[in-house]
Amino acid sequence: MTTSFAQSTPVALLPADPGYSAVSHAALAPVREAFGDAVRVRIERLDVLGPWAFVQGQLEAPSGGRPDYAGTDYAERAAQGGMSDLYVALLRREDETGDWTLVDHAIGPGDVVWLGWPDAHAAPRQLFGF
Repeated sequence: MTTSFAQSTPVALLPADPGYSAVSHAALAPVREAFGDAVRVRIERLDVLGPWAFVQGQLEAPSGGRPDYAGTDYAERAAQGGMSDLYVALLRREDETGDWTLVDHAIGPGDVVWLGWPDAHAAPRQLFGF
């Protein structure tokens, strides 16, 4: 992936693009930790801007459709209707290693939690489309 640190417009990465796998693997770690193989993320957006990446996707059951959160830390929230099927993650690439580090994420947020991420993490607003 050739992403200049001086770029001002996010670059959308597709599954076949170099770097996509590294970003998506790092971004989805919290979902794997929370649900194992019971829930997956269908990535809808993976944008990179300099050393930053933003991932947005839909939580799904392995066979598609809504996931079953029974037996997880999210079961009560889902049963009460307070959980969306959205997943978002913010990552930053480390200059020394080139590895992607998860900066923030939200599993099933009930609002647009990433609106505050530019200020909270000094991430570029353009990455989020605002």
